Amino acid sequence: MELEEIKQFLRIDHDEDDQMLENFITRAKMYIKNGVGKIDNENELFKMAITVLVGHWYDNRELARIGNASYSIPHSFEGIIQQLRYCYPEGDNK
Repeated sequence: MELEEIKQFLRIDHDEDDQMLENFITRAKMYIKNGVGKIDNENELFKMAITVLVGHWYDNRELARIGNASYSIPHSFEGIIQQLRYCYPEGDNK
């Protein structure tokens, strides 16, 4: 997943947040690997999961939120992770 793809999806046209977005991409890959057991950079669902997660983290990056205790990850993300779990044969966790 490339930084420019994420920026295009999130409609970010400046470079000030590039390092933060790169960090989010790295962390999203780790998060997804922990949930699925595999990283497949060519899988379009994997790319969408990264995009959803990075977008969520980017939009909710403040330390505190008035009114609610926390922001939850979008429900659609769990559906994508569920699908990714079934994309690979059991024991195929390269």
